[in-house]
Amino acid sequence: MFCRECGKELNDKAVICPNCGVPPNGKHAYQDNIPDGVRGWSWGAFLLNWIWAIGNNVWWGLLALIPYLGLIIAIWLGIQGRELAWKTGKWESVEHFQRVQKQWSKWAVIVTLSTITICTVIMYLVFHHFSKSGTFNV
Repeated sequence: MFCRECGKELNDKAVICPNCGVPPNGKHAYQDNIPDGVRGWSWGAFLLNWIWAIGNNVWWGLLALIPYLGLIIAIWLGIQGRELAWKTGKWESVEHFQRVQKQWSKWAVIVTLSTITICTVIMYLVFHHFSKSGTFNV
């Protein structure tokens, strides 16, 4: 199979041409049909919401920066994020999509756990310092 736009040879399973980004059948198949393996919860979209949104061209995710709305958007991105990212059409295949989203999820968990650990240590040190100095009463 060859791309109708640039003429490059394509894999029969290609959703878009890796060279020019045009769908091989002329339709936006990647927007209409969500293949198996795309749907599901996205830890990357939930935990790194607005950063994930920029990296995946899902501009709705920037609404997570709005106070009080951020948690709702984060949950929505966790539920729908993978499908929204798939619909951007920048993926060579479902396998490529899976690899990238797995990396987002891995880094989201690492960043979140690191932040929680650092904040816990800082809080402990501050509490310990003030409790010894006698200027902080509990």
